[in-house]
Amino acid sequence: PERFRNGDPSNDLPGTERWGAPPTRENFQGGDLRGIIEKLGYIRDLGATCLYLTPIFKAPSNHKYDTVDYFDIDPAFGTKDDLAELVRSAHKLGLRVLLDGVFNHCGYFWPPFQDVVRNGESSGYASWFFPQSFPVNEQLENYDCVGHYKWMPKINLADAGARDYFITVGKYWIRNFHIDGWRLDVANELDDGFLRAFRTAVKAAKPDAVIVGEVWENAAHYLNGDMMDSAMSYDFRRYCRRFFAEETVDAETFDTNVSTLLLRYRENALFAQLNLLDSHDVSRYLSLCGENVDKMELSVLLQMTFPGMPCVFYGDEKGLCGLSESEYRQAMAWGKSHPLEDVYRRLIALRKAHPALRYGDFVTNFAAGKTYSYSRNWGNTRITVTMNLGDAPIPAPQRGRLLLKKGGNHAIIGAWEYEVREERIHGGDDL
Repeated sequence: PERFRNGDPSNDLPGTERWGAPPTRENFQGGDLRGIIEKLGYIRDLGATCLYLTPIFKAPSNHKYDTVDYFDIDPAFGTKDDLAELVRSAHKLGLRVLLDGVFNHCGYFWPPFQDVVRNGESSGYASWFFPQSFPVNEQLENYDCVGHYKWMPKINLADAGARDYFITVGKYWIRNFHIDGWRLDVANELDDGFLRAFRTAVKAAKPDAVIVGEVWENAAHYLNGDMMDSAMSYDFRRYCRRFFAEETVDAETFDTNVSTLLLRYRENALFAQLNLLDSHDVSRYLSLCGENVDKMELSVLLQMTFPGMPCVFYGDEKGLCGLSESEYRQAMAWGKSHPLEDVYRRLIALRKAHPALRYGDFVTNFAAGKTYSYSRNWGNTRITVTMNLGDAPIPAPQRGRLLLKKGGNHAIIGAWEYEVREERIHGGDDL
């Protein structure tokens, strides 16, 4: 949110820099909730159906993962009224809203932790954290933190008091502001008992709320129906990076890799995986592609035709690049046009137009060298995607066209690197 759009300069912090200034780990550029509200139509027109916001609660940093008040909006982002308007306006446009729950750790100046700093062992919150000795303070750094970063003390969610507190947080924003679910930060470090209790409470407050966890590797432990609905699939990104961006593996190896993703989870969890090419924690994918738009387009094609929920990081459609943390968290390039905008709109529309691309099973047809072909089958419809990473054209009927066969033949010009074909299937034997 801090880098998406500045919609209300009146809430800018002292020292806020101009929009688009060179980003650093510490500087502010004024993005806020009002800016998101102003661009909801843009987001809808891109084809998105859901917004996932990184933390918006009160915190001193620009990224807000060091929370100091879980029941208030950071003043630099706006007010609770702004959030209510954002959710209300998003819902009218068919967009759902997920908030980021940073419950694994807090900011150093969160009042419960400050109570431990002041009162030591006698603090009623001492069991909420992991002190190694007393007194506790940032000079001694004698308490567990996330990533050994002293300004983010780790929270003990096995403690009943801490658990109840954050369950209350989860329900509060759903019941009072009608958000549609939570993305849980560092979900693999959260207590299993907390995750089960949190899910039960959130689903009671809103049965169709979704819970997505940040898990960088295999998340099967958390996706048995009692903790989370979905996990961020960084393995999807990792495999795409090797095949499309770096070209360090062939299609056969790539197919073996993505097949592990298809076999890893039960069907409900598989179709709920958050498939991403980018996030606020990794280098921009276009940079990994050497800024080669064709490689990016093929990656997005797979993302939009693969089982799961595609997730787009703001600015990818504007061609934003960056390898370091400060670079890839740069300000959104409003006013800049880029060929990838059309790529995203076209391929998101393709996904939304064909149920087979959202619900169908995934079958590999051919994988060798730099050529990859697969189908999505749903009911009596088969959609086949064939892509070529090589420099030389490959023999294929209607190469370079998006061919849709449904009640007649309709051809839409596509990129030469791939073909997408829809067929009507007559009888189960054809499968």
